[in-house]
Amino acid sequence: MAFSPQSCDLCGLSLRRRYVTSAFSDKTFHFCCAGCRQVFHMLAEKTGSGDPGSFKDSELFRKCLDLGIIPRSEAELAQKEERQPAAEVPMTQAERTISLSLKVRGMWCPACAWLIEESLGRNRGISDIQCSFSLDRLRCRYDPVSTSPSKIISAVGALGYEAVLPEETGQSKERLREIMRLAVSAFLTMNVMMFSFGLYAGFFTEISLDTISSLSWPVFIMASIVLFYGGKRIYRRAWAGIFAAGFGMETLITVGAFSAYLYSTYQWAQGSIHLYFDTASMLIVLVLLGKFLEAGAKRKVREDLDNLLSSRPSKVRILGQSHPHGRYVTIEHLREGDLFQVEEGEVIPADGRILSGKGSVDESTLTGEAVPVAKGAGEDMRSGTRVIQGVFRVRAERVGEDSTIGQVLQIIERTLSEGTPFEDKTDRLLKWFVPFIVVLAGMTGLACVWSGLSTHEGIIRAVTVVVISCPCTLGIAVPLARVAGISLAGKRGILVRDFSSFQRAEGVNTYVFDKTGTVTEGRWKLLKIIPAGRFGETELLSQAAAVEKESTHYIASELRNRARKAFIEPGQAEGVKYFDNGISGVVEGVEVRIGSRGFIGKALEGLAPGKGIVPPDAGQKASLVFMTTGGELSAVFVFGDEIKRSSPGVIRELKAMGHRVLLVSGDGEGTTKAVGREVGLDESYGGQLPQDKVAIVEGLQKEGRRVAMVGDGVNDAPALVKAHLGIGVSSGNDPGKEAGGITLMRGDLGQIPDFLDLAKRVNKKIRQNLGFS
Repeated sequence: MAFSPQSCDLCGLSLRRRYVTSAFSDKTFHFCCAGCRQVFHMLAEKTGSGDPGSFKDSELFRKCLDLGIIPRSEAELAQKEERQPAAEVPMTQAERTISLSLKVRGMWCPACAWLIEESLGRNRGISDIQCSFSLDRLRCRYDPVSTSPSKIISAVGALGYEAVLPEETGQSKERLREIMRLAVSAFLTMNVMMFSFGLYAGFFTEISLDTISSLSWPVFIMASIVLFYGGKRIYRRAWAGIFAAGFGMETLITVGAFSAYLYSTYQWAQGSIHLYFDTASMLIVLVLLGKFLEAGAKRKVREDLDNLLSSRPSKVRILGQSHPHGRYVTIEHLREGDLFQVEEGEVIPADGRILSGKGSVDESTLTGEAVPVAKGAGEDMRSGTRVIQGVFRVRAERVGEDSTIGQVLQIIERTLSEGTPFEDKTDRLLKWFVPFIVVLAGMTGLACVWSGLSTHEGIIRAVTVVVISCPCTLGIAVPLARVAGISLAGKRGILVRDFSSFQRAEGVNTYVFDKTGTVTEGRWKLLKIIPAGRFGETELLSQAAAVEKESTHYIASELRNRARKAFIEPGQAEGVKYFDNGISGVVEGVEVRIGSRGFIGKALEGLAPGKGIVPPDAGQKASLVFMTTGGELSAVFVFGDEIKRSSPGVIRELKAMGHRVLLVSGDGEGTTKAVGREVGLDESYGGQLPQDKVAIVEGLQKEGRRVAMVGDGVNDAPALVKAHLGIGVSSGNDPGKEAGGITLMRGDLGQIPDFLDLAKRVNKKIRQNLGFS
């Protein structure tokens, strides 16, 4: 069945003013809405057919019809066209939501990701939905009162895709085993202590040998299970530590527990009530409990690093003679010299040269630069960046680990595997404490024998020294102090990913701040409207929004958002024309032109930064877009990245504390220094790529400085893991913040002094616990 050009090629409804088109197999199709276009692309990619007449019989078409993605009537299409964009999530609601990251399997084209976003967006309690086809990732926020991860996973499954949590691998099975080990050991230890209480009565009253035997048998069996099943992993680490001459808490626990167990076993065989199976069991349980508390936070670290390392695309659309329109394959199939295609929203999988296409690219993942970069044929593309607008055909030049994003992730993985020279206070103490206790116990036993006591008495005293000296509280006191610190930090909006961050914070004397997204807001937006003629701001926005109503350009989007937030209704524009550096249209009979200085032309003669209405620092910190009405300059729109209100105060506070503070950025040298001056910094370095930031951190460390790196993006991640303390700033831009030891979840730099104060209190409590232990 063929539809006329006046109707949608998929659903058959009439085409309205905002209809959309798409090309497939050298043919142009017309659609009533974006939903029909995306569903058409999904079905065309899946079947390889460009005939929409057969699509209505597919299960996907019927499912999208039920979800309301494809309109079912003219009335429903009218409602869909009039629907306003959703308002921003209020801060109070955002604070109530929880982030969720899922792996999604079964997507066969980018439209699948759009379908998941669209369908989840119709569910109550889910917001900030971002599904990436090239990364096989779904990230969103959900209100735990309204929904749950299991419901979100089920909703994705209902669409025919499989969504799983990143940790649903062998790690989840290992976690269950550890929970079972702790539960069994704790249950048996409680029973061991209950039976032992009956035996201890023998120190005060006479109990028969039969009674001792009846109570001792179950105690021996349960204690044996606790030691050989519950403490299995503890002994393995202790054995490895002995061979490496690196004595730790596991070594001391093993020596103490087995000393009490073996001595008690000997005493039990003699029919004695001097049994200490409860001591041996309790040592194991306390250590297991401490390890379990730490494992919970470590599991979160592993999940976040998995999110970070997943920023490399997993699929690519390769073009070839057999598939001139391209087909998606796994990224491993991409080779140097291959031709691939990337579209809006996709992450570029390899470094290469653009052969055809034009549009804009977001390079903030690598440079931190908030301003989208225009790209065209003959220019270079770097992997890890994202296409904002346009379709590009690119020749791959560097792929895999040789690509830009591959090198960035290699730096992160290598630094994480190398670890740091930092050593925990507990580890330093136990390195000497364990051999000292073993030698002291042996000398105590020998001294008792030499003084005339029996060998039996000497053994009792030697074992007593080991058991009493065994700091069972170390197994739980230090982890509990850390967990309490993590909990307090969480209430202040600070996520602690690395336990040692509290101790590291006290030694820091140098802070390196990234600029974009850290010191600044990290969002390229409309900062100011400067009227230049007879029109006020309301009329200017109405005219601009009218001309830009159908444009997909990022400038148009920002102008429409400002008008919507101010409740300004766009006017009616006719004869809209698009150019490489601007746009024009007729509003109420008057021509309106919006664009760059070159596009506006003569209306800007003599207008320079610092003269008239143009801000003096416009060439450094902001970008200017001009608007003329009837051939005369009517407005200047100032676009740029705004400095966070807390930045100057925090930097002053850190400098007053005697810390050295630097600013680094992938942005230009002039812009970086201008922002540095505004926040009170003398040391500012622009044009810094990820490896350059690592070099700055390493250079400071070679000077003997303890460096804290503060950043928010993937471009900061290598420096975050290299620094003594990595402080990630949650700005909503990238997963790079997850490489830090701590994350400022509110994105407020004022949380840094809060964490420093909390770290002092936590470290003080840990020192107290170590002393008492």
